[in-house]
Parts: sequence; C-alpha cells; structure tokens
Amino acid sequence: MIKSVSALKNVWNIPDLRKKIIYTLLLLAVYRLGAHIPTPFIDREKLAEFVARARAGNALFQIIDLFSGFAFRNMSIFALGIMPYISMSIILQLLAVVMPRLQKLQQEGALGQKKINRWTRLGTVALAAFQGFGLGITLLQNGLTYMTGAYTGLFLVTTSITMTVGTTFIMWLGERITDKGIGNGISLIIAVGIMAHYPSDAATLWGQMSNQTITWIWAPIILVLFIVSSMSIILIQEGNRRIPMQHAKRVVGRRVVAGGTNYLPLKVNTAGVIPVIFASAILSFPGFIASYTGGSGQQGGFLSNLFALQSPYNLYALLNRMTGFAQEGIFLFLKSVNLYIVFFGLLTGFFCYFYTAVAFNPDDVANNLKKSGSFIPGKRPGKPTSEYIDYVLTRITTVGSVFLVLIAVAPLVLEVSFKMPYQGTSFVGGTGLIIVIGVLLDTLRQVESQLLMRHYEGFALRKASSVRWR
Repeated sequence: MIKSVSALKNVWNIPDLRKKIIYTLLLLAVYRLGAHIPTPFIDREKLAEFVARARAGNALFQIIDLFSGFAFRNMSIFALGIMPYISMSIILQLLAVVMPRLQKLQQEGALGQKKINRWTRLGTVALAAFQGFGLGITLLQNGLTYMTGAYTGLFLVTTSITMTVGTTFIMWLGERITDKGIGNGISLIIAVGIMAHYPSDAATLWGQMSNQTITWIWAPIILVLFIVSSMSIILIQEGNRRIPMQHAKRVVGRRVVAGGTNYLPLKVNTAGVIPVIFASAILSFPGFIASYTGGSGQQGGFLSNLFALQSPYNLYALLNRMTGFAQEGIFLFLKSVNLYIVFFGLLTGFFCYFYTAVAFNPDDVANNLKKSGSFIPGKRPGKPTSEYIDYVLTRITTVGSVFLVLIAVAPLVLEVSFKMPYQGTSFVGGTGLIIVIGVLLDTLRQVESQLLMRHYEGFALRKASSVRWR
C-alpha cells in the first residue's frame, strides 16, 4: 500500500535508482516491441480465424498466450514467451528432490546457484527448440502457413529456430533486468505482458455491452470481484505470522549487546505467485504432446479435449449421459468439475507446500537462532524449535494455499459454468491478476528498500502496520 504519493518523487532524487528504473523500462519496451514482430510464412487471415476458435476453450492456448504477453495469438517471434524457462526451472527443482548432486549445489550458495542457472539456460534452449518444432507441426496441421508440400521441412526448421531465438532473447532480457535493473526480470516480463492487454480487454467488454452481445449485469459483477480479489491478494501476499523471539545478552567485539525481544516473521504465502505459474506450466504439457499425436483443442484429439478448459468430459456431462441430468442454476457449477480445473487446483496447492519447503528450511533457521543466542520462549533450542517453526509454517501455508487455489480457480469456474466473457476473467482473479499484483508488490518493496538504504522516506506502509496472522 502506498503511504504518500509525494514520496514517489524521492525515486528520481537518487541517480542510481533512476538509472535502474529507466534501464528496466527500456528493456521492457524492447520486449513489447518484439511481441509484435511476426513469425515468417504465417497466413494471417487463417491465423485470426484459428485464434477466434482456440482462445474460447483451449486451455493450452490460453496458458501460453498469457505467459507470452499475448504474443502467441499474433504468432510473433516471442510466441513461446518465457514458458520454456519456467518449465525447465520446474524440472530442475523437482529433480533436486531425488538427485543428491542438485541438492548439494543448492546448498553451496552463490556458486551452486550459478551452476544451476547455467543448466537452466541450456535446458531452456533445448526445450524451446522442442516446443517450437511442435508448434510448427500444429501450424501445419491447421493450415496456418503458406509453406506446404516440399517446403514443409523448411518451415519446421525456420519456426523452431525462430521460437528458440525468441525465447532465449527474452530470457536474456529478464536476466539483464534482474542484474542491472529493478525487480525480478522474468516476473516483470510476464506481468507487463499481462497488463499490456488490460486496456484492450476493457474496451472489448465495453463494446460487447454496448452492442448488447452480453448483458450489462456483468459490469458491476466484474468491478466488485476485481476489487475484492485485488484486496484479498494483497492481504494474503503481505500477511505474516510473527513468532516472538528472545535474545540473550552477548558480547560482540568489545561491546556487550543487551538482550531483548524480537519477532520471526513467517509469510502466509511464502511461495508467492510461483505455484500458479508452475501449475500452469505443467498443464501445458498434455497440449504439446497432443500436437504431435494429432488434434488440438476442441478440434479433435482425445488428450487435448480431456485437458481442455471447457472439456466435454466433465461431471455435468457425465451425469447427463447416465441419468438425463439437465438442471440449471447452481448445478451448472458441475461443468467446471473437469480434469483441467481439478488438476490446476491440486497442482497449485501442491506447489504452495513444495516451494515453501524448498525456499524455507526450519532446521537452518533453528540452527541460526541457536548460534546467535536467540530462542523462542517455551521452546528448547535445536530440534524442538525447528519442529515448532515447521508446525506453524504448515498451518499458515494451508491458509495461503487454500486462498491461492480459490483465487486461481474462481474465474475459470465463472467462465466455464456461468459463461462470463473471457475478457472479464482477467480482472476477477486467476493466474494473471495474481501474477500482476504479486510482481508489483515485490517491485514496490525493492524500490522502497533502495530508498530506505539511502536514508530517504519510503512510500509503502511500515511493517508494524502490515497484516498479522495469529
């Protein structure tokens, strides 16, 4: 939350911070420019028709289009976006659970992380080439290219190279923003791509309501849900559980530091937006596999239809087929009980716990407290402290995961079961809104830390007034 708009002026009073912000904005502008450079040999008229059909019910299309900053619908050189990089990060983090070598690298600090980052980059290039080849096959199957017959091989090679270079360039932009700019580069690229289409989505909704294509009742519903969802996301993202700590008197150099009381803050949602991103990336694989076996989206192919957002294989259709069930009203919710939405919710909840376990180690925290002479009142140092921290972290992570699943799944249910316009779903929750608000909050904190480090007044509310969970 912003405390004082006038305090934003302090950002431009610091030359180094001003350069970081300008550098970040310039690289983001380059990314948005590249999102409009078309891939060679694509039939634009047929592509527009294909997009109109696919984005209404193809979950794979919507996921890739979202994470590519909606460059996928234009089939630009950035059509794959940053998805291969995210997917490779997921693969390496999952492998770290079963591979001792990766676990050891994670514990080696900056040097180990440098090696993991190198493997991630190499894996991203390989995965982008594989996905680019699969995308080329999909384009050929749907007749979206001029290159047919004897030129099929040339088109597949060209598309694969174009997509690989585009994804690699985006990865490079993200790393440059992280190193020399402000905020997390990869997250900012995803968030900016999502926000770039908010104005056009709002204009489309207004046009549909003016033409009476959709009813005006959706306007207040979308507005209220947008406000409630945004406030809820901020509440959970900023919420923390403070565990009281007691510091013993200790000697530091020639000084005797008196003991006192402090707090160990544990975030309700330690994983942030990572679970939603990971879950979306995992669910993109069935569609890619289906592109090789023939059929995509709702045009055919059992695998694609099974994992489609508006899959015909849902609980409502099953009951209707078995018993003639055809109820309206609240029973339309059963249309959302399909494999895609169910797995999306389960994977989001799973990655909340998984990423929290990877990012936060209670044993390390307990050992650090013991070494510094600090302790939690009523808990013995060492293993009892670690078990208590793990117990509290599990409880608050449950709250965070349930909330994240509800916010991520709610717009999908409204679209599938109650026919909300898909342009409006980006405003009422879901993957896009969670990512945008989470990234903006993280960037806001980084800018404020730069201000406070240079003895300037920050523009966010103090930690003492942040949300606390007891």
